[in-house]
Amino acid sequence: MMCERVQTSLSKPADALATWEDEGETFYVRERTPDDITAEGDAQFGRVYVAGVSAAVWCIGQCFFKVHAWREGMELESNNIQFVKDKAPEVPVPDVIYSWIDHDINRNFLITKRVSGQTLDQAWPRLSLSQRTQVAKDIANYIVKLALNTAPSFQTINGYGVREPWLQDKPPTQHPLWLPRLLGPLSVQEMQAYMIKISKEPPPSVSLLFHFYHADLGPKNIIVLEDGKVSGIIDWESAAYYPRFWVATKTSLGAFKLECETDNQQLWGQLLGQALELHGYKRLDIEFQNWYKGMA
Repeated sequence: MMCERVQTSLSKPADALATWEDEGETFYVRERTPDDITAEGDAQFGRVYVAGVSAAVWCIGQCFFKVHAWREGMELESNNIQFVKDKAPEVPVPDVIYSWIDHDINRNFLITKRVSGQTLDQAWPRLSLSQRTQVAKDIANYIVKLALNTAPSFQTINGYGVREPWLQDKPPTQHPLWLPRLLGPLSVQEMQAYMIKISKEPPPSVSLLFHFYHADLGPKNIIVLEDGKVSGIIDWESAAYYPRFWVATKTSLGAFKLECETDNQQLWGQLLGQALELHGYKRLDIEFQNWYKGMA
């Protein structure tokens, strides 16, 4: 693919797959042709996140350009974002400009508009306790709203396997680190049996229905404005239908840990877990941790 800038929208080529305005200029995406001449650029320019060779994000202008490792049978983040827009339009998500898969290098690319504000992790030191608590309540309300969407199996919205390492056995040594591992689809009975099989300790009980859940609502995936109001939730690639116990239990894990300077790095997860408990979602963190540690 090629991303190029033109003077006006009238200058875009007929084969443009997507166009957008950014800071008074017009950009478009089109398929690369053999005649295109490209120069090597600086991969660090505008890069705001990198995870080895499996994922990276660049912020250029008012857009985010995200690349993530992909494999056949894996749900696209853009599909999850559209699902949220359709089912719960009050949940603030990024606007998708374009998404595609490069099968030659097993990567999914996603272009979204930038969400106004800072990450919750960046804003945390200046927020009061009441503001932090309100953010937790607001996020919990969004989670509960989305969890009304259920499925009879552990799966993604389009019936694919789920990418959640915490609910899987340890990867084999020969498995490439960059390649996502998927689990499912699994029925209630199949998932309960799987969890029993891979650990010496009993797992939490799997509910009869699976609930749609973002599953990665750490403080870097929540965007807030100056006044602490939630303006966006990002990184929906792991969203899927999960067992009910996972909704509040995951808030106790490291993904919800604050990285900013603070007296209690666990406070965000604690506040969100408490807010979810008020909605009837139980935190089974001790039971889960015992099960997880019991894996061979």
